[in-house]
Amino acid sequence: MTNIFYHEIIKNLHVGYAYHRIICDSHGVPVDYEYLEVNQAFETATGLIGAEIIGKKFTEIFPGIGGSGFDWINFYGEIALNNTTGELEQYSQFLNRWYRVQVYSPETNYFITLFHDITREKQDLSEKNLLLTTLHDIVFEVSSDYHFTNVIVHDEATLFIPKDIIIGSHIADVFSKDIADEMLLVYKTAYATGEKQDFEYKSPLPADERWFLAEIFYLKDNESPRFVISIHDISQRKRMEKSLFIEKERLRTTLLSIGDGVISTDARGCITLINKVAENLTEWCQQEAYGLPLDQVLRLVDEYTGESCENPASRVLETGAITELNNHTILLSKNGQAIPVEDSAAPIRDPDGHITGVVIVFRDFTDKKEKQEQIEYLSFHDHLTGLYNRRYFDEELKRLNTPRNLPLSLLIFDVNGLKLTNDAFGHMAGDRLLKKVAQTMQELSRSDDIIARIGGDEFVILLPQTEIQEAKELAKRINTALNHEHLEAGQVSISSGWGVKTTADEEIAEVFKAAENKMYQYKISERNSTRNEAIQFIMKTLYEKLPREQEHSERVSRISGLIGAAMGMTKEEINELKTAGALHDIGKIAIGNEILDKADELSDFEWLEIRRHPEISYSILSSLNDYAPLANIILVHHERYDGKGYPKGLVGEEIPLAARIIAVADAYDAMTYGRPYKEPLTAETAIEEINAGKYTQFDPEIADIFFRIMSENNNEL
Repeated sequence: MTNIFYHEIIKNLHVGYAYHRIICDSHGVPVDYEYLEVNQAFETATGLIGAEIIGKKFTEIFPGIGGSGFDWINFYGEIALNNTTGELEQYSQFLNRWYRVQVYSPETNYFITLFHDITREKQDLSEKNLLLTTLHDIVFEVSSDYHFTNVIVHDEATLFIPKDIIIGSHIADVFSKDIADEMLLVYKTAYATGEKQDFEYKSPLPADERWFLAEIFYLKDNESPRFVISIHDISQRKRMEKSLFIEKERLRTTLLSIGDGVISTDARGCITLINKVAENLTEWCQQEAYGLPLDQVLRLVDEYTGESCENPASRVLETGAITELNNHTILLSKNGQAIPVEDSAAPIRDPDGHITGVVIVFRDFTDKKEKQEQIEYLSFHDHLTGLYNRRYFDEELKRLNTPRNLPLSLLIFDVNGLKLTNDAFGHMAGDRLLKKVAQTMQELSRSDDIIARIGGDEFVILLPQTEIQEAKELAKRINTALNHEHLEAGQVSISSGWGVKTTADEEIAEVFKAAENKMYQYKISERNSTRNEAIQFIMKTLYEKLPREQEHSERVSRISGLIGAAMGMTKEEINELKTAGALHDIGKIAIGNEILDKADELSDFEWLEIRRHPEISYSILSSLNDYAPLANIILVHHERYDGKGYPKGLVGEEIPLAARIIAVADAYDAMTYGRPYKEPLTAETAIEEINAGKYTQFDPEIADIFFRIMSENNNEL
């Protein structure tokens, strides 16, 4: 195969390619490298212009490279000096890009870099013209018994042996035995055939690197039959051939080592080269595939129809243009494996522009296709429930909003108590609630109904060609089914609304709005009762989780009420105070039992978890109208009179009166009934502790009132 053949293949690759020479100091240590050649894909990938960097050193192009972290020069130097290969993924701070680079050394001091997944064009290689010139012709005459009889030469300095020594010598006396034996065979062939014979040989002198071409003729002269040998210095040609061979091997190795499949054909569309990646994908080896029509090895079909795709080589040979493979193209391997592939085919041209073949570059598209499908799925689906998302719903609403889908009904649902569930039991419990609602909707809806989660707690079902009564029946079935489901926050409850478009001139946005309004009206009417039930359920769950909390809450509520009455509060204020006392630890529902029931001393982290319960209580209660005033009291019932409490660090009368009362009642009950990690105190000791905490932890006035109540009741409450 010619250099032009490989030149054209590399030119049409999308792989970035660059050829370099390593530069060493006097000690043989790599200190720089020079850019010798790059392709178009390299320029596209790096932003470097070949015309500006060819012939320049790496450190000239990137003067600050020494402080960039990665030692490119040493990495490439090791490969170039040892004729090895390497591969790495590395970020270039100067180019602001990541590269996956394959490196190998075709010869000592040189190395090639391949940048994958970039464009396939290659900077044109300079056309190599083989210009062989005969600088000094030498003519020998040799007798039929192979002795030199004459030497004709313009400059005797071109001879490696003096002329007078050559004349009269036998060929075997002038040349080494190996060369002489080969040469004598050629002489005999010239004698036998009467035709000119060519023989190439290297100068026999050890330090002489010249090569020569001997053109041998046999003259059948009756008087003096002899051989006439014309000698041409072909050293320049041999050097050029060696250079072309190295370049050809370099290009061939490049094609065989890149990460994409490469197949080339001749002008008939028959295979001439197939690299290792292509062998793996097609399951055809080079020996089997060589000479076969391309479509016998590269079997391409449409993913959806299963029909054969047009042979890319035939199309290129016909049009002469670079051709992209069709989307959704599947490669059928030799053993029938189906592999999604992508990429292109391009013509190979000779110097006159004639198409001599085609190169097809392709890759396994499986991973990329799966990722695209995954991205497409995620772009239209809610990641939590697996239902469609708002984006998909909006597009489907536009698509289905046509006269043939009338009547077009829709149902809107709002999950009641989602925030309450999240606050009281954590977001995983809230996720379970949403998943249960989604699952129930899917089970009860038709397969072609569009079900979407369009907000945090909002769902919608789009029902084409469905009367409103049928839609209402579906909403009723969903509500009934969910009412039988119980999760952490109790009975699952949703609010629903509906709307229907019956005529083409109705605006679907108005239908959606009407359904949404119905849903909100229902939600408002049910909100308080639903949330009140949820609060009672949370407290019931807390008491089941921590049985001692029920008695503790009841005692704190009663003691708080006694203090409030002693301070002259109204009946309404006392009732509010007692309710706050009963609910003051509702936030503990979100604290793990492993902390609340721990018998050993709590760690700092565990104390931080315990101290979260007032804020959790506030989150649970603040959204309910009936409990909102209590939420503010419970939030600060662990504040201290001296400002060292939590969560706000309030001081003195900045703390609401009810919270200061609950603080005393809560502390007394906790001390006298104990905690898992602390033994209970006597009433007298607890009173002493509270007395010691006046002006620091407790409001002194409230503490004194509490002491009076205790005295009146003989220290028994």
